[in-house]
Amino acid sequence: MLEIDRIKKQILRSLAKGQASFWELINYQDSHIVNFLEALKELLNSGKIRYQKPYFQLNEHYSSAEKYHHPGCLFCQPFKEDPFWQKILEDFKSLTRERPLPTSDYDQGFIRPEDTLKRAAFIYERGDLEDCEIFILGDDDLLSIALALIGLPKKIVVVEIDQRINDFIAKKMTEIGYKDIEIHNYNVLDSLPEVFLKKFDVFVTDPVETQKGLKLFVSRCISTLKGKGSTGYLGFTHREASLQKWRDFQRFMLDSGFVITDILRDFTTYPEKENSWVDFYRTYRIMKEFDLELPDVDWYKSCFLRFEVVEGPYLFDVPTPADLEELYFDEEAWATPLPSYLEKK
Repeated sequence: MLEIDRIKKQILRSLAKGQASFWELINYQDSHIVNFLEALKELLNSGKIRYQKPYFQLNEHYSSAEKYHHPGCLFCQPFKEDPFWQKILEDFKSLTRERPLPTSDYDQGFIRPEDTLKRAAFIYERGDLEDCEIFILGDDDLLSIALALIGLPKKIVVVEIDQRINDFIAKKMTEIGYKDIEIHNYNVLDSLPEVFLKKFDVFVTDPVETQKGLKLFVSRCISTLKGKGSTGYLGFTHREASLQKWRDFQRFMLDSGFVITDILRDFTTYPEKENSWVDFYRTYRIMKEFDLELPDVDWYKSCFLRFEVVEGPYLFDVPTPADLEELYFDEEAWATPLPSYLEKK
C-alpha cells in the first residue's frame, strides 16, 4: 500500500465523523505536508470530498468511508472515549478467557488482553488495517482475534508452530463469524511457502530475540510484503536484547529498505499470574546466577516497533539455526525457559 493511499484512508475516515479544517485533518495522519496535500488533491479530484472554506467534507454521494474511532491515549487511559473500543475489549477478554497456556517448548508468553488490543489500535491509528492483507508470524497473543473483532482487514493469515493455538484461533473465528482468515501450522526453521511471498501489506510478529532467531523471524516476514509503502510491526524487549543487539537489528532493517517510524517503549506487559509460568523459572539462567525469589510484579515488558518500506524491500541470506535450541538461546537469553525436550537430555 502506497503512503498516499494510507493518508487518503485516514482523511476519509476522519471526515466520516463530520467536517474538519485542514489543521484538524493533518493531525489524523503524520506524513510529510507535501504528501498530505497530494492526498487531499486526489480526493478532491475524485469527487469523494469537497472543500467549503474553512472545512473539508465528504460528498453526499460518497458514504462508504469507515468512521474513525478514537482509542484514546494508548499509554494512559486507552479505550475510555469510545464505546466501540470498550465493546471490543470486553468481547476479546471473553473470547480469550480459556486460551492455551504457554509452553516452554516454544518460548511462549502472552501479553495482557488490553495490551493486545492496544497493539491492534495502534496499527489501526496508523492506517494499516482497513482493506489490508495482514501476515502474522506467531500468535500466542491472539492478535488475529482482536483484528477480526475490529473487522477492517481484507484478509488475515496466521502462521504458528503451536497446533493448540491454531485450533483455538480457528474455533474463535468461527464463533465470531469472521471468514477472511487463514491459519497454517508453520515452523520458522522451514522455508516459507511461496504462496505467501510478496502478497501482504502488513506483517506482525513477536520474534525470539536471539541474534539468529530475530533476523530469521523478521526476514521471513519481510519476504511476504508487497513492496514500497508496506509496513511491519514487532514486539522487542530490553530484557533480553542489549543495545548492541538493537543497533545491529536497526542496521539490518535499514539495509533491508525500511525506515523505523515508531518505537513505543514498554508498550506491553506480560502478566505473571495469567501466564502461569512459575515452573519456567526453574530453568532461567538469571535464577541460577542469583538466589532470587519468584517475582511479585509484572516485570517483563515489550516495546512495539513499526517499520515502513521506502525501498525494496531487500532480502538477505540469513543463516537458519540448526534446531530450536539454537533458535531460542544465545548469550543474552537469561529469562528464556529450557524446553522440556532439552531438560531430558
